Parts: sequence; structure tokens; C-alpha cells
Amino acid sequence: MNTEITAADAAARNKKKMDDLTVALCALTVVGVSATAATPFWPEAWGRAPSIGVVVLAAGLAVFLALHTLYWWRSLDEAAKEAHKWAWWWGGNLGFVAGGATVVIAALAGVNLLPAAVAHTDAALIALGVAAAFAAQAVGYGIAWCGWWIARR
Repeated sequence: MNTEITAADAAARNKKKMDDLTVALCALTVVGVSATAATPFWPEAWGRAPSIGVVVLAAGLAVFLALHTLYWWRSLDEAAKEAHKWAWWWGGNLGFVAGGATVVIAALAGVNLLPAAVAHTDAALIALGVAAAFAAQAVGYGIAWCGWWIARR
């Protein structure tokens, strides 16, 4: 009896798991769209309560993303894993430092970082900072990932 697991078997199992996750995500989407009752036990200090459907959909998306990432990571070979780890460490960190320095320098120079249509509130500035940090890390990662593969071709 041959009990050896081949790469094709593992890929087929991963595809089946991903298909099952997709069906579950579709079901969560239906619940998210149709359940409109307000979330119980929502603190008034946080503002208006979202619907239960939105909470279920957001939680389902978080679980789906985590599981999808796990199955995707397991499907990669060792070289691809090393490329991603290296790119996230070096590209993400250097992108974060360069992007953060750029935002700080622009703010100190008096550059209006928010569009005119957006209210200039503390929440808007915090959201801009988070988005700028994520974008800078993603750009740095992309550059480093391409550099990894170009250097090893």
C-alpha cells in the first residue's frame, strides 16, 4: 500500500479546503446582507451599533482571510517562503521608515496631507497615518520581493 503523499495530492486537498471556505464566505455574505437587527450590548460611547449581519460578515472575513493565508503559505515552496519573509522584513521595515519620515517631513513643511473634501479631524489624520504606513510597507515589500527574485535569476 502506497501511503506517500504527493505534491498533487496536497494541492488537491488545499483546493478542496479553499472551495469549502469560498462556500462558507458566500453564506456569510448572505447573512451579512440580510441580518439588519442592531448588535445587542453595544456601548453607546462607541456610537450607533452596526447590524448583526455586518458583525458576522466582518468576523467571517477575518477567519476566511486567516485560513486562506494559512493554506496559501503551506502551498509555497521553500524559495518562495524565503523571498516573502526577506521582503517583508527588509522591504516592509525600510518602507515604513521611509514612508514615516516622508509624512513627518511633509507635515512639518506645512503640506496639506488631507484632500479638501475630507474634514480635518484627529480621526482623519490617524486614518491617513495608518493608511500611509501600510502603503509604504506594501511598496517597500514589493520592491524588495522583486529585488530578491532579480538577484537570484
